[in-house]
Amino acid sequence: MRFAEESSYGANAGLEVARKRLEIVKKKFPEISYADLWTLASVVAIEYAGGPAIPWRPGRSDASSKQYYIVPDGRLPDGSLGADHIHDTFSRMGFTPQETVALIGAHCMGKCHKDRSGFDGPWTRAPTTFSN
Repeated sequence: MRFAEESSYGANAGLEVARKRLEIVKKKFPEISYADLWTLASVVAIEYAGGPAIPWRPGRSDASSKQYYIVPDGRLPDGSLGADHIHDTFSRMGFTPQETVALIGAHCMGKCHKDRSGFDGPWTRAPTTFSN
């Protein structure tokens, strides 16, 4: 999602907020790859929210825009189409039901924003607590 085309996809709406905050860190520490920065931010956020400590190692490299294959828009499920649609979409990508639940479980944090997804309100009763 570093490159303009993919970052503009509807499924990525709202992630610009996080990207801008992480860009401040990247400018302060230019030697870290975006891949390492984003994965480190993820594991820190989960632990900060009360989730498990996830082992993390640096060493990921970034692709240049010339090396990067832009995955077509629309590959992610539409949340308004229900559980069967979500299962079918992830199944076509080779995910098991258990892996699909783990990915969708990311929504145990945060809330919906009407201007980004069309939905409004928290995903759970405790949107700042890791509960997956």
